[in-house]
Amino acid sequence: MTVHADVYFPTYVAGRDFADRMADRLGDVTERDLVIDATALLSGTSSFAAQLIERLLVEGKADELVVVGAPEDFGRYLEDAAGHAGVAHKLQLSRTFPVGVRP
Repeated sequence: MTVHADVYFPTYVAGRDFADRMADRLGDVTERDLVIDATALLSGTSSFAAQLIERLLVEGKADELVVVGAPEDFGRYLEDAAGHAGVAHKLQLSRTFPVGVRP
């Protein structure tokens, strides 16, 4: 199944407050598969990545988070945060669209 992005990242993402605002815009994400289009992203901070993982996968209980086109360093921040939070199995990094979500 091909899916479209739920969120589009701007060129730069930083800080826990900004991650909270992005998560708030998604509303209830319980048991949802989420896709973030990060193809325009040039740089993001580890604090933003950690808070996004916390809000969407830990607190929000989304089933899966797919991040498309993120720079390698930001992808590592997401992977580290997901690993520390025990939700690494819910994170998928993809280089390009289209992406498929797990059945």
